Amino acid sequence: MAEPRRTVTAATKRAREMMVGGLVAGHVVGLTVLGLALAIDGPSAALTAALGFAAVVIFYSIGQALEVVASELEPFQGLGLVLVSYAVRVVGIAAGLWGLLGLPAIAPHVSKGWLLLSVAGTVLAWVFGVVFVASRQRVPVYDTEYQPPSSG
Repeated sequence: MAEPRRTVTAATKRAREMMVGGLVAGHVVGLTVLGLALAIDGPSAALTAALGFAAVVIFYSIGQALEVVASELEPFQGLGLVLVSYAVRVVGIAAGLWGLLGLPAIAPHVSKGWLLLSVAGTVLAWVFGVVFVASRQRVPVYDTEYQPPSSG
């Protein structure tokens, strides 16, 4: 017996669109910084920029994908999922980067400036992409036609 077809809600559709906006903008800036690092300071700088870029993309991709899932859950469950995932992502990615950047084979090649530029640029671009898409979305509850009060 076939499962009943699930309807994708408007909230889920909007969450997906915002995720794609962030993903595209984050990749444009992150890959640009990576290319600049390679062109200006060579492979070590590019590796550092790539690690920062990857950390941001992983952090936001998982987070926003879970927001899409959470938009279909009951509010309390969705909020719990997003908050727990945030804590796990912050600790996990920070610990992973700390451990990786501290490895004796990698530590001498780390360029803190390129790491900072890569992370900051990708974060700002991701947020810009999300906000840009969100600013163009139509949310029916907010976009209703104005009805003036009846004069009585």
